[in-house]
Amino acid sequence: MRYIIFPLLLIFSFSAYSSEILKYQFESIIRDINNENDTKVGIFVKSLSDDDFAYMYNYRNPFIPASNQKLITTISAIANLSPDFRYKTTLATDGIVKNGTLHGNLYLIGGGDPSLTVQDLENMVKKLKEYGINRVEGNLIGDNSYFSEEGIGQGWPEDDLNYCFTARFSGLSVNENCLRISVNIKNGKVYVSMNPLNNYYQTVNNIEFSKKAGNVILRVEGNRLILEGKVSSKRNLNLEFSIPVNHPSIFTLSVLSKILDENGIKVSGKMYLGKATSYKYFVIHQSKPLRELIKKANKDSNNFYAEQIFRTIGKEVYGEGSTYASARAVIDTLRKMHIATENIRIYDGSGLSKYNYTTPEALVKVLDYIYKTPYFYDFFESLAISGVDGTLKHRLNDQSLKGRIIAKTGYIKKVKNLSGYVKASNGEVFVFSILVNDLKTTEIANKLQEKICSILAQYPRMVGIGNLNTHNKN
Repeated sequence: MRYIIFPLLLIFSFSAYSSEILKYQFESIIRDINNENDTKVGIFVKSLSDDDFAYMYNYRNPFIPASNQKLITTISAIANLSPDFRYKTTLATDGIVKNGTLHGNLYLIGGGDPSLTVQDLENMVKKLKEYGINRVEGNLIGDNSYFSEEGIGQGWPEDDLNYCFTARFSGLSVNENCLRISVNIKNGKVYVSMNPLNNYYQTVNNIEFSKKAGNVILRVEGNRLILEGKVSSKRNLNLEFSIPVNHPSIFTLSVLSKILDENGIKVSGKMYLGKATSYKYFVIHQSKPLRELIKKANKDSNNFYAEQIFRTIGKEVYGEGSTYASARAVIDTLRKMHIATENIRIYDGSGLSKYNYTTPEALVKVLDYIYKTPYFYDFFESLAISGVDGTLKHRLNDQSLKGRIIAKTGYIKKVKNLSGYVKASNGEVFVFSILVNDLKTTEIANKLQEKICSILAQYPRMVGIGNLNTHNKN
């Protein structure tokens, strides 16, 4: 028996000694950062095989999470909705079809789907045509009541609200609520096209031809897209603009109106928003399952997807697709995971808001939680992989790190964060969160995060646990 215990003690002593070296290395890196910069740093690193190892630094302090907020949003969505959850968008009526005419209103009922495209609407109209409908004696009504609000989040960066990465959330949306405008100037003529085609926006061409050319700009005034600037009549130009649509629900309805018209279905009445009450279904479109949609939110850091998913949690848990109900549902979910929420504030699902706060501990614990569930691979496959894809395609990509960091990035002004998993060279798996706020330059955060991840990825351990690819999916 002594011969069995002795080697075990040697292994334990080596593990404890290695852990102390690891902690010393972290502290040395943080000390160098703090000596050179007045930044706010919080770190939590935990081994998923050795409960005795954890490194904590300001780990319960509140930090602005930026897009690390998406980890909390998507894991909460998996926990409350399941990876199989699908969004539904419906064409319905309160009338009857007789001799090719729908006598009644045609409803487009939104279900909060972040992935709904023009192609999806076109397919729905094709199925509607199978009922033999070529005319609607009634109104075209959009129902966006799945969410109780539409717009932008509190604390979103005001300077960025004209970009599609701050597209408005809505219960009824299409093409991520982003409109693309193509301007082709050729032989002294201006050609303008919109994608998707719609009946909502009107283009106004104020471009002048001049010997002295300048820039062409796009101004948005309500539903008017005004093109201005001076160009040479001898020069051909192809320009592209992208804008977030200002009224997503009515815009989506106008896109449908255009598709109906192109398919020979005339609507005699008006187009407006309203709640569908008594109706029967014509067509139900279902999205891909949630496990696929969260890849856009995490791997690509798509804010619109995260916001739609966030409000879906509130709708499905408390029957209200609002920021308040969704934040409440997420906080309740964290508490069920035994995560302290005193320093957590939730104002959106994407991390765009400067009013969000979370802690390194909360992020590590939520990542630890999902790792131990049957849904881990559904979540794991949504994360960016260092040097391979997503927001980490061009980061942490030297040979020793490529493919070993599976994580979520987070960046807004003065904030750059990184949280996720590290696969060490011998198969050890670490979960980590490195939050850096009050930055003067992002290079500070990059250096800190890359040094710590590099140490973890090359950390020698006598006892490993395999790797993430052998995690039990059952």
